[in-house]
Formats: sequence, C-alpha cells, structure tokens
Amino acid sequence: MKLSAIALASATLLLLSNAQAASTPSKPVTSSAKAPSTASAQQWDLTQLYADDATWEAERQAIAAEFPKLKALAGTLGESAQSLLKGLDLMSAMQRRLSRLQSYASMKADEDTQITANQARSQLGDQIYNQYGEAVSFVNAEVAAMGRAKVEGFIAAEPGLAKHRQSLQTILRMAEHTLSPKEEALLAAASETLQQPGQIYTLLTNADLPWPKIKIRGKDVVLDQEQYTAYRSDPDPKVRKQVFDAFWPVYKNYERTLGAVYAANLRGTVFNAKARNYPSSVAMAQAEYNIPEAVYLTLVQEANAGLPTLHRYLKLRSKVLSLKQAGYQDMYVPLAKPAGAYTQAEAEALTLAALKPLGEDYTQKLGAAFKQNWMHSLPQRGKRSGAYMNGAAYDVHPYLLMSYNGDYNSVSTLAHEWGHAMHTVYSNSQPYETSGYATFIAEIPSTANELLLADYMVANAKTRDEKIFALSQQLENLRATFFRQAMFAEFELAAHAAVEKGEPVTGESLSKMYLDLLKRYHGDAQGVVKIDDIYGIEWAYIPHFYRDFYVYQYATCISAGAFFAEGIAKGDAAMLERYFTLLKAGNSADPYPLTRAAGLDLATPEPYRALVRRMNLAMDQLEGLLATKS
Repeated sequence: MKLSAIALASATLLLLSNAQAASTPSKPVTSSAKAPSTASAQQWDLTQLYADDATWEAERQAIAAEFPKLKALAGTLGESAQSLLKGLDLMSAMQRRLSRLQSYASMKADEDTQITANQARSQLGDQIYNQYGEAVSFVNAEVAAMGRAKVEGFIAAEPGLAKHRQSLQTILRMAEHTLSPKEEALLAAASETLQQPGQIYTLLTNADLPWPKIKIRGKDVVLDQEQYTAYRSDPDPKVRKQVFDAFWPVYKNYERTLGAVYAANLRGTVFNAKARNYPSSVAMAQAEYNIPEAVYLTLVQEANAGLPTLHRYLKLRSKVLSLKQAGYQDMYVPLAKPAGAYTQAEAEALTLAALKPLGEDYTQKLGAAFKQNWMHSLPQRGKRSGAYMNGAAYDVHPYLLMSYNGDYNSVSTLAHEWGHAMHTVYSNSQPYETSGYATFIAEIPSTANELLLADYMVANAKTRDEKIFALSQQLENLRATFFRQAMFAEFELAAHAAVEKGEPVTGESLSKMYLDLLKRYHGDAQGVVKIDDIYGIEWAYIPHFYRDFYVYQYATCISAGAFFAEGIAKGDAAMLERYFTLLKAGNSADPYPLTRAAGLDLATPEPYRALVRRMNLAMDQLEGLLATKS
C-alpha cells in the first residue's frame, strides 16, 4: 500500500508481484527439455524482521498507540522550521516501522495463500497502514497552505529539513490537487475500501478458482497457475493445445465475477482522479512522480509503429517450429532446446559472470547477498505465484520471492529480481526519507541485468544450438517485456477511459476490448498468429492491472535497460558512472529528470526505436545461424 501524494512514503513496498510469464510477461516462461531442478532453492528468514507472530502483533499495537501523537501535530507544522522538522521526523520514523510491519505480514501471507491466519494478519497490516494515512491526512493541505516561499525559507533555515526537501516539493507541486484537511481525511479513510477489489482478486485467483485436472503423458496434473506456466511451453503442440483448452475456460467461467471485481477497481481509481481534480486517471498516475504523459503516449505510439518487427519475429517462430498456422497456444514454446536445467547455484554463478561489466563492487555485494536467506525460491503449493522484490524494510535488507524451477526463465527471473534488490542496496545509501525510488526507475536495473545475462549467454554459447537458444530467449524477452507490456498499457488506457466516459464495463466488454488488442498485436488479420476468441479473457490473468498504469513502465524500462546494457557492455566508463549515480539517487529527485541526467529521454521515440533495432539485429543473427548447417 502506498500513500498518495505524501511523498514521505519513500520506502514504499516494491511488490513486483507476479513477474511470471503470463501475468507479468516481462518474464516469459520457457521450459527445459529436462525435468526442472530446484536444487539449492531457498526459504527466506522473516525472523530478521520479527522473532515471531506475537512480536509482530505487539509492534502493531505499539504503533497504533502512537497515532494520537501524529494527529496532535495538525496545525503545528507551519509554526516554525523546527516544528516542521519535528513533525516530519516523527512521521518518517513511524512509516519506517510501518513498512517493516507490513512487509512481514504480506510476505507471510504470500508463503501460503491458503493459510487464513496469515491472510488475516496481512489485512491487519494494510489496515494499520491506512489508519496511519488517516492520522497524517492533514499534512498535504497544511504544507500546501504554507506556500512555496515559506517552505523554502524553512528548508534554508533548518539543515535537518534537507532530507525532506523532495517530499515537501512534491506536496507543493501537487497542491492544486490537494483537498481540504477534512476531505483528505475522508479520502484516506476510504482507501482501505478502495483496495478491496485487488484483495478479492488475489484470493480468488490464487486460492479459490477450481483448477482442472488433466493427464499429460500419463501423469495427473492439477492445472493451476504454476502448472500452466510450466506446461504451456511444452514441445508437444498437442500438449500445449490441451493445456490452453483446459486452463482458459476456468477464467472464462468466472468472466462476470472477475469483470465486476476489476470494474470496481477502475471506478475507485476514476473516483480518486475526479475527487482530486485530475482530467483523467492516467494524468493522476503520472502526476505523483511528475512524469510527462508524453512518455506513456510515446511508448504506445512507438510500440504500434514497431508491430512489423514483432510480426517478423512471430513469423520466424512459426518457421522454426514448422507451424502451418501458429495459434496463441504456440507463443511460449522455445525455439531451441537448452543444454539442460540449471540449479539455483548455477543460476547465481551465471548471473555473477554476466554482470561483471557492472564492476567488482557490484558483483561482490551480490555474491555475498546470494549466501544470505533473503529469497524464498522454493516452489510449494499455495505460494503466491510469480516473483517480486520487497525493499521496504530499510533497516534489514531486501527480500525476494520467486519459484525457482530450473529452466532458463528462472535464471533470467533470478537476475531480474536481484537487479531490484541491488538497486535497493545502493539506494539505501540515501537517508531513509529519500531511499525509495519510483517504479519508473525501478525496472531499469532489473531489465538491464536480464539483457546483460542474455548477451553473456549468446557470447559464451559453446555450440550453434546453444547460441540459437540464447538468441531466441533474448528475442522472447524483448517481445514479452516491450510489446506485450505496451499492449497491456493500451488496454489500461481503454478500460479507464470507458469508465471515465460513463460506459458500462463488464467482463464481456473487457474481454472484447482485450481481444481486439491481442489480435492487432499478433497480426491475426494478416495470418501471423491465429487468436481464438476465448483468449480475450486473458486480461483477467494479469494481476498488475490492479496497480493502475504500472505495467507500461516495464516497456519503458527495458528500453532504458537496453540503452545502459549496450553502453556498459562496451566499457563506456562515463555511462557506468551515470548508471550508478542513478541507482544511488533513490528518491532524491523526480524520476524523469534523473533518467534524463543519466543520458536518455523516454518521452522521445529514440529509446523505443533503439530497442526495436536491437530486436531486428538479434533476428538477423538468428536467421544467419538457422541458414547454416549444424
């Protein structure tokens, strides 16, 4: 949960949840020909946060007892520079404790979504965070009323306010969207209710949907989300069709309910945008971190302009796989067989080798972190699907979640999530108040890691077949992270716009909206990939849609990641220095100027066109290899 506008939320949870191939296709799943290996998989140590559940509960009650002190600050912030510092420091210290509290509760819940007590604790964690939001809801209005001249005067007079400068400037910038203290308190009180659609969706899709049981090569398989991602890339086209035919009707059968849940989420977002006098939901989402809407719109524009490259890749896939007519069920099968499965230890070694261009300090820190119990990578029933990094426990260390299954996608996911973790390690050189970072930057180091790994795998392939596999994986990563996320971004724009126009939004209408995009992006009309109508329900499988206008940043960030990965791999020392300046900057400035200072402007077409060129170059290499004999 993140408090809007009060930029004191510098250590916001970076829950990159469900970075699995289907729900966050920035991590497309591929499958090894051999049985997956989970050797050396880990379970995180949450006792570093709290010794046990009772200790957590005692801290929750202790925090709640402090809220009257926060409320008593109302009306005092403008008295003097010292009064402002005292109030902001008290709130910052409280949020620091709250972030740790909520981290423990949410991660315990994610270990097994079927344990009711853990789900209840997670709700209590969200609840007390919302209560904190109510207690400090006066801050924005009070600071805005002080005016820029007075606030800047206080900052100049009191050095201790320097760490709060970015927060205060953000509040002043958003003053026109700040309501009266009473109205702010009302919106804060409503935040828990407005979060419920996402909570309902998570429980419904992770714990309650009735997954079918099918038989694959004589083995009974319960086709839940994890098994779907494992088998949808099966080399046997009959198995892939069987998996898709069994899996997607589950979502289709719940189309009305899932549509009502997502429509409630959309209406809550639109309600907030209207209440705060924004012209649209996307304008509100971009305003929090001061990101030009041109970034979002340019991404969508350039993704559409690049569709011929995407169609070229999809046609190449069909040719390599000897498919007369590719269907959507053929999207995830790898174009070549990997050398074999990887243990987690092997994945870590590959990651360290691939990231050597980032320098000794980076790889030493990463290697040491691998040996700690920061990550829960052991697959288990009921565990939240996908992958994320939680960096909110500033006083401890980042935590990571994924289900390591031994295929190349798991290796790539590991490199991706540890990119987030290392970003947090470097940004924590900042004071707590500016140690967080916007999602607009967050996905840059993770995708840069993926691309450096992909380039390493190509460069160090021992055989033609290994090089073909490595190139095909890189292409699939670019497809899934750039084009697929841009398609998601278009869907979000259309879905929110429908609510803003007062149009009825149902599961059926959402499926039609998504199906139209799916067909356009995959060249259905041109015969590139046949998209059956049932796949329009895929929107219901994307949990990131409950984090409004979030997924587009995967596409912008992989473009930025490609920019940095290319230059750093070539030994550009100046670029490497700018890159680490970006990682260490945290939330010390708005993210868009930080990326521009690092050397690229994501509001212009060039970064996206460079990524498309990279994709075409990889296809040129792949086609050249395929034309030669083994």
